[in-house]
Amino acid sequence: MAETRTGTFSRRQLLALSGVIAVAGTACSRGGSGDASSGESEETGAISFAWWGNDARADVTRQAIEAFEASRPGTSVAGEYGGFDGYFDKLATQTSGGSAPDVFQMNEWNLREYADRGALADLNEYGMSFDAWSEGANAGAEVDGRAWGATAGINLQAVVVDPVFFEDVGVDIPDDRTWTWEHFHELAAELTAKSADGAFGAGYHGSDQITAAYFFHQVGSELFGASGVAVDPDAVAQWYQLWLDMILDGTSPSASMVLENGAAEPAQSLFGQGRLAMSLTPANLLVDNENLLGRELRLLRIPTMTGQAADLGMWYRPSLLFCVAATSKDPETATALVDFLLNSKEAGRIMLAERGVPPNTEVLADITPELSSPNQRVVEYMESCAPDLTTPPLSPPAGAGSYPGLLGRYGEDVIFEKTTPAQAAEDFVNELSGMVQ
Repeated sequence: MAETRTGTFSRRQLLALSGVIAVAGTACSRGGSGDASSGESEETGAISFAWWGNDARADVTRQAIEAFEASRPGTSVAGEYGGFDGYFDKLATQTSGGSAPDVFQMNEWNLREYADRGALADLNEYGMSFDAWSEGANAGAEVDGRAWGATAGINLQAVVVDPVFFEDVGVDIPDDRTWTWEHFHELAAELTAKSADGAFGAGYHGSDQITAAYFFHQVGSELFGASGVAVDPDAVAQWYQLWLDMILDGTSPSASMVLENGAAEPAQSLFGQGRLAMSLTPANLLVDNENLLGRELRLLRIPTMTGQAADLGMWYRPSLLFCVAATSKDPETATALVDFLLNSKEAGRIMLAERGVPPNTEVLADITPELSSPNQRVVEYMESCAPDLTTPPLSPPAGAGSYPGLLGRYGEDVIFEKTTPAQAAEDFVNELSGMVQ
């Protein structure tokens, strides 16, 4: 396997594909043309694969690729990896020039930017199997029965709690099957009041685009629909009001502290210093969070509006996606690589839960005994939520990549009281609507 690295990048900058992907019609056809070939070689069986991630991800991915090459004599895979920042700028440039990697990593917000312009291959056409997958695991990559990608790992949001913080202030960890957002606020306020100065029951999460989408569903709205932006501004206003109230009454850090905390290195953040009792986070980050604090943490369900477990309002999200370029000269081999990475137990034992919980239930059952303790608890958490998950929404439309940044920008205006939650919500919906196609 040949491998190059694109460089070292900061993980803080939130990038989304912002321009138009100008892929010529001939380059988007099945197999493309000679001038529009992706990859570094025209030889059948030689494909390229690009992803973002750290060195640990690169190491296990490289091992899995080598296993794939060994299973298919004559096949070679050229790997290229780097940080998240700059990844989509480069991918957009490659795609517009017809030289996208045969296989590349993708996120849910930007998938349709590529799919709707014919830049992705339908994995169903080239033998990708989803037979043993958890129900709804690939919904975020499917449009009208076509699989424009494959979920590399499934994930849910969680409230990660620090039991030591709770014990130190003499507060019990709540029953997460019955708590509401109102209870969450009240509990966080109690934790703040009983803790030392500079410590808080919960931080600010108004810019958390994942939990916000679940919250919108809980209040009877959806972020996106068949015609584009569908969320009711009132749902967005409720979200912003929740976090503003927690800042104004001192439950959470001040607006200026929120900005300082967002710019801090993980170890210097409030959470990293053990100064937050609760934090909203993707469940699969439990490993990183425990490494940061050096102690065992717990995962709780996000609160609901009703206090009823059945109203959880979450669905499986793809932590990442693997896509195949429509311009690939060998889409069968490219798809075979994706299938191997996600459906073979051999690859599963190598990568474990590095990109999230495997969507293939047979692979998951095979590797679970080999997972670290925190990753096993992530699996247990997700399995406990499974009975109360809802039907996944439609794959986010083209332009959805602007959603996270807009949510955060208007949320910042709210907590600095430059605008009201209601006005920010109206402006957010209007601006997002203008960006979504």
